[in-house]
Amino acid sequence: MKKITLFAAVFTCCISFGQNKLGAFTGLNYSYFTDTPGGQVLAEESFGLQLGIVYEKEIAPKVHFRPKLMFSQQGDRTKTPATINFDPMVIGNGFEMDQIDKKLTYINIPLEFKFWNKIYLLAGPQLGFLINEKAMSSFSQDAKSDIDFGFNLGTGFTVNKLFFEVGIYQGLTTIYSYNYYATGSSVKANNGYARFTVGYLFK
Repeated sequence: MKKITLFAAVFTCCISFGQNKLGAFTGLNYSYFTDTPGGQVLAEESFGLQLGIVYEKEIAPKVHFRPKLMFSQQGDRTKTPATINFDPMVIGNGFEMDQIDKKLTYINIPLEFKFWNKIYLLAGPQLGFLINEKAMSSFSQDAKSDIDFGFNLGTGFTVNKLFFEVGIYQGLTTIYSYNYYATGSSVKANNGYARFTVGYLFK
């Protein structure tokens, strides 16, 4: 309940400075983990659903503030067989990143800025609240943080009241850490995903 109250309050504050455009959207994301922000990407066939609402307010010619409130399925949603560990110093303690095998569900609040109109760019920070976590393998570690912070970058175009967007998200918050099976060294895992969404602006 506290999480729901918090992200609802944040989004309400974002749209409380007047009325402009309001819409809804849905789409797919291809989620993955990275070992540190901008580092190596470990991607499996981990597709998830995104849906939510979007608010748009003009703050300057060809510049709009475009926050969203969205439900997002993320994480490593494909179960991977255990890696055979040949290092006696780390037997039983080592993993590959693709073995995290965690289905994560977030309520995300992207605080994006839109540049230009018909064809446009999107950029801005994102705040995410973890609302569900399900393990599918022996990697049973709980998420280190229920709040994820990162950055979005994307592009889109509009056709009448329809809009189509593609983009990427890179989390900056450490969600998991594990010992790499080959060396025993500690590795941090951050959220990331690529997305495609279709939406409609009501006004």
